[in-house]
Amino acid sequence: MRDTTIPAREPGTFSCPEHAIAVAYLMLALPIEPKNPTQLVCEALQERFNTAYERRALSGLSPHDWHAQAVFTVKALQRTLGDGIGFHILRAQYGTGAEGAVSARRVSEWLNAEWPADSRMRELTDLLVGNILRGRPRLRELSDRFDLPKSNIGRLASAYRVLVEGARRAALLRLDVCMRDTGIVVDLNEDRRPTPLDNVGQDSQNSATLVASTT
Repeated sequence: MRDTTIPAREPGTFSCPEHAIAVAYLMLALPIEPKNPTQLVCEALQERFNTAYERRALSGLSPHDWHAQAVFTVKALQRTLGDGIGFHILRAQYGTGAEGAVSARRVSEWLNAEWPADSRMRELTDLLVGNILRGRPRLRELSDRFDLPKSNIGRLASAYRVLVEGARRAALLRLDVCMRDTGIVVDLNEDRRPTPLDNVGQDSQNSATLVASTT
């Protein structure tokens, strides 16, 4: 009889770079407490993406171990992408606090360097970056705030999204190689490795299940 048991994933490993990055930045934003880290991560992800996450058995990693793993993941991200736009796109999407804000502005300036820092168009571009990477604010809110037709803002957002998603996808493909080499990303089936075509159409799904290994 064929064995259909799903193999267990090692604690601290992930199915793809995006999962690893999302969990790493969330862990760095959470206090190190004697509390179940899996619960903290799942609750934070559920709140951010408004979705449900699979609950698994607890891992053997302590909060301090998870924090160390998060630092290791972010260092790999920085080392691989440097100060390029791919790094800032991913940090703007998943980072928090001042660092996330700095990267969001870098993405905004990359999309349109023409507008002054204190102009309304710079503010609009900043907010469109938030819409593209995090889903907020909504285009209707931006239309009301800037007194512009929603269709106009939508066309601008679509053009920016194409640029951002292209750079984001390229960055994730580079990270896939690095994170497999360092053991951050591990396939449960070692004979099955993703190809660039496997990722087509997946990057637009920001609500994908982003769960750390907890077995």
